[in-house]
Amino acid sequence: MAAHAALSTDVPAPAPGDAAIEVRALSKRYAGGVLANDAISLRVPAGTTLGLLGHNGAGKTTLVRQITGELEPTSGSVNVMGIDVISHPGRVRDVMGVVPQEAIPYEHLTPHEHLAFFARLRGLGRRDASRRADELIASLGLGPHAKKLSRTLSGGLKRKLLVGNALVGDPPVLVLDEPTTGLDPHARREVWSLLRTLRGRGRTIIMTTHYMEEAEELCDEVALISGGRLYIQGTVEQLRAHVRNRFKATYAGGDGHDAVFGQTADDVLAELARRGVEEFALSKTSLEDVYMELTTQAQGG
Repeated sequence: MAAHAALSTDVPAPAPGDAAIEVRALSKRYAGGVLANDAISLRVPAGTTLGLLGHNGAGKTTLVRQITGELEPTSGSVNVMGIDVISHPGRVRDVMGVVPQEAIPYEHLTPHEHLAFFARLRGLGRRDASRRADELIASLGLGPHAKKLSRTLSGGLKRKLLVGNALVGDPPVLVLDEPTTGLDPHARREVWSLLRTLRGRGRTIIMTTHYMEEAEELCDEVALISGGRLYIQGTVEQLRAHVRNRFKATYAGGDGHDAVFGQTADDVLAELARRGVEEFALSKTSLEDVYMELTTQAQGG
């Protein structure tokens, strides 16, 4: 389609398993002396989704802003689709769609007008921009709302529209900073459904989130940032191998809902037997459980 031809780039797609995003020894020290990121290195293979986890102030957003080229690092390098972000920030914008945490739609525009406007900013003519907006409206499930003013949309629909802005150029890489913050559970699930669809189409996605369930649901790998440093990166199962408590059982105890943790399922079952508990639910520890233990480790606890 003409719209896609106008938005295409000459950047070759990485082979499966090759890095779409590669960060090496990245540091950022602000003028006041605060070291926000400290020698972070991470790799995101093409077609995978990486979740960045960490408490407020851990350095996640600083890292994301350096990956997108919004913030220049003090030292280190960032490559996206083989492009040096520091040397060629303009070229990187052609292969990357970004949804900042604080972004909001232009409330006086309809979703169709909104998307067509961003397509025009990408260099499309009026007709092709309108056609591209139509495509995105359909794929985002915004058809019933295409002619409504953006200020009348629900939180979930507004967030979908912002993701649509990032998709206007059909980029192979998406960067999402807290994509569901402030949304109610129903709206969050709507955005999850959209992100699952994008993930299934081979895009590389890097996202920050405070919601452990969200990271476990959507991400192929997660990376824990603590004190400006990358503490650990891997699949949930790989991270679980680094904690003491890999299994847990929950049961109704005298003080309400109680839990038993252990290195193995047998450890948990033995403790339940010692407590005389006969009815319980046994499972592997959740990402939230793993995160809490790893965060304590990272902080020297």
